[in-house]
Amino acid sequence: AETTTRYADVPAMKYKVEGEWRAFSWQEYEARVRVVARAFLRLGLEPGAAVTIIGNNRPEWLVANVAAIYAGGVPTGVYQTASPEQCRYIAEHSGATIAVVEDRSQLEKFKAIRGELPNLTATVLIDGSDEDPDVHAWEDLSGLGESVPESELDRHISAQQPDDVCTLIYTSGTTGSPKGVMMTHDNLVWTAETLRHALDVTHDDCLLSYLPLSHIAEQVASIYGPMVSGFCCWFAESMEKLGDNLREARPTIFMAVPRVWE
Repeated sequence: AETTTRYADVPAMKYKVEGEWRAFSWQEYEARVRVVARAFLRLGLEPGAAVTIIGNNRPEWLVANVAAIYAGGVPTGVYQTASPEQCRYIAEHSGATIAVVEDRSQLEKFKAIRGELPNLTATVLIDGSDEDPDVHAWEDLSGLGESVPESELDRHISAQQPDDVCTLIYTSGTTGSPKGVMMTHDNLVWTAETLRHALDVTHDDCLLSYLPLSHIAEQVASIYGPMVSGFCCWFAESMEKLGDNLREARPTIFMAVPRVWE
């Protein structure tokens, strides 16, 4: 909210649509978050319940993540390459009641396991629509949330404390079942603030988001870092177009793993 007030008309995100870069401001970002948060409440999201998110790096991923937090829920990212069984494990373990999926291929994973997830009562499809009454199109969320007053959302926001769990980050599970790491509000804000001071980041910087958002490093870089500093997050179209997008965005902040540097 403080960043929105300070940088209301400054671009918060840039993304490509049909070959053209588009942007929306911090003010628009928060407005979208509030709309989706109210829709999540309408869909029955309870305090502390998880919202599972699976999809590419894109504005809707961030909006869904922050909306879950605003509504008092706990966002839980899933790697796009996850199998239906891996999706089932994380959704069941986290107690997810809502799943946000990018497209039909990801939707099919959750349809295949829905019978094993009695707590999962709603799915939100970002791209496209579906005849299933429990699957809601992203574009329909604004209408869904109309019955939830802004004051109700404000109540859920103000009820949260710095030591409350803000998000769940699941480990890769290389030595057993994935573990859900509980990250608090205070933890994430402290980390983002510390990096801001260490790297001397300001709202004039910009970053290109391309690494998996289900990983805490990319979340701090693309979600919580910009919230603290007010800089713009550009979204790469794909790993194949990363080089082109780097030349177009010319980010002042770039985080990479060894494979990318090579």
